[in-house]
Amino acid sequence: MIYLPRYWQMKCLTASGEIRLQTFPQARDWFRPLFAEALTEAVMTEADCHRLLWQRAPEDDLAQLCLRCWLSHHIVDGCNQLVRQFGTTYNFEAQELWPFVLDDDGRLLPNPKSLALKILAKYNPDKGASLSTWASQLVKTHRELNRFFLQQGLYRISPWAILNDTKISQLARVLPYLSPGEIEAASELLAAYHRVYRRGRMATAPRTRRCPDPTDEQLQAINPNEPPSVVYNQLYDLADKLRQYRIAVRQGWDLNIGTLDDGTAQPVIAPTPDEAETEQEDFLQRYRQQFLATLDTTTQQVLKTYIDKQQQRRTPQGHAYYQAMRLFHCDCLSMGAIAKQLSLANQVQVTRLLHLRRFRTEIAIEWVAALKQQVKVDAAEYLSPDQLDEADQKLEQILIEETNAVMEEAQAEAQIAKNRTADSVFARCMCRVLDQLSPPPPPD
Repeated sequence: MIYLPRYWQMKCLTASGEIRLQTFPQARDWFRPLFAEALTEAVMTEADCHRLLWQRAPEDDLAQLCLRCWLSHHIVDGCNQLVRQFGTTYNFEAQELWPFVLDDDGRLLPNPKSLALKILAKYNPDKGASLSTWASQLVKTHRELNRFFLQQGLYRISPWAILNDTKISQLARVLPYLSPGEIEAASELLAAYHRVYRRGRMATAPRTRRCPDPTDEQLQAINPNEPPSVVYNQLYDLADKLRQYRIAVRQGWDLNIGTLDDGTAQPVIAPTPDEAETEQEDFLQRYRQQFLATLDTTTQQVLKTYIDKQQQRRTPQGHAYYQAMRLFHCDCLSMGAIAKQLSLANQVQVTRLLHLRRFRTEIAIEWVAALKQQVKVDAAEYLSPDQLDEADQKLEQILIEETNAVMEEAQAEAQIAKNRTADSVFARCMCRVLDQLSPPPPPD
């Protein structure tokens, strides 16, 4: 049975750290005649209700408030689930999690950086995922929560993800308490795992965040001489050893001197990375810099090309386009507000003027090409020409996925009609570029 008061009662955090149930009569009086009877009699599903509220939310504060109220309950439920899963083992309670995620103050105009609004910004019922799924995912992956968990010794990453990004050359250094024979066996197991599982994951689902359990077929391929259940346990045990090492390094402890459980471990400086790790870190650091630098350069080129074309045609749109881009990305004005400021008839004219989807698509295409060229130049220091050729197609696919993620974030942000912020990578880039470009002269 659906508990209707969740749509007009919000769970808020008090200054003393307790949860207070705040009722909004205006939300209740708005919600009841529209949805209460249909939900109670099962004429409407809760998913349908969420869809309708989400569609109204950009223009209706009460629709958004009803969703925020519902999300506050679901966020608390998510904390309770984490406590049931890990609380006893890692010694924490739900009250310790609330300050990280219950950041909605209950005002009709909410904090734009609250978790509830972040969930709504990423939610799109047309993509199939339910609102509860989005909410659970963002609660479980919340950055501050994961920092807290790490302090408790809980490293929330799947064993398969740990094995995916562990290099065979690291095993002897990070697991020095194993005998040479055990290190050799672990190296062979990890190499087979990489060959079967990691290669299959790259080919089929490179953008799936959660690494699924290996199938029986994959386990059999990793070691045909053992039953799949035995291979599974061997992999899980190796991942658990690597997990404990990572927790120890992040907490500044050395697992080789006693254990965390018996209280004899001593704080140490994290181990010095080997040459291969140093090269990898240098490459990744350069990649992160190039990722943003090429985005800025490409955006500036595409934007300037469009404005120049308008100026060559001697139309006033070059000036209006520049101003509209600035008002939208930097000042966070709605299309309607931009129309008024630029003396356009309505927001439809602004939408047609900007063509944001097409603009972002053109940038993404040029961005991938520029980024790929730069990455290949950097990678040439570490890979042979044959290795570069072999990695070429895979590299392009990875870069397309990385750049698409930035554009999807920008699109989700652009769809927020009220209280929108310019926090996305693309919006910040646009503001930098617009500051560097000289605005076209206004029409005579």
